[in-house]
Amino acid sequence: MPWFKVDDQLHSHPKPRRASLAALGLWTLSGSYSMAYKLDGFVPAWYVHGHNQGKRHAESLVRVGLWEKAVRKDEEGYLFHDWDDYQPSADEIEAEREAARERQRAFRKKRREARANGADNA
Repeated sequence: MPWFKVDDQLHSHPKPRRASLAALGLWTLSGSYSMAYKLDGFVPAWYVHGHNQGKRHAESLVRVGLWEKAVRKDEEGYLFHDWDDYQPSADEIEAEREAARERQRAFRKKRREARANGADNA
């Protein structure tokens, strides 16, 4: 499961300090949403605007430079500034998941073979 990472220096960076706490709450929830659906930092406008005062908070996040207005596949929304510098991409997430599946397959195969060999030697 991918995680939305928050820099441990967020508390002192000038951009979030100029945004309201409510806007940062929206920023955090939206980061989680974008990561969960592997949108590479894109957040649809319908998701943002569906939150209490979401449009107003989104405008604040754009104004301070944490977000940019964006369109992806004819859908309006917002894009996290510098997402790729801090978050794994959807491709990286899928590659990691495939590697984990392959490790699990190899482990299970080895365990089955050990059980079969143990049963044959008994």
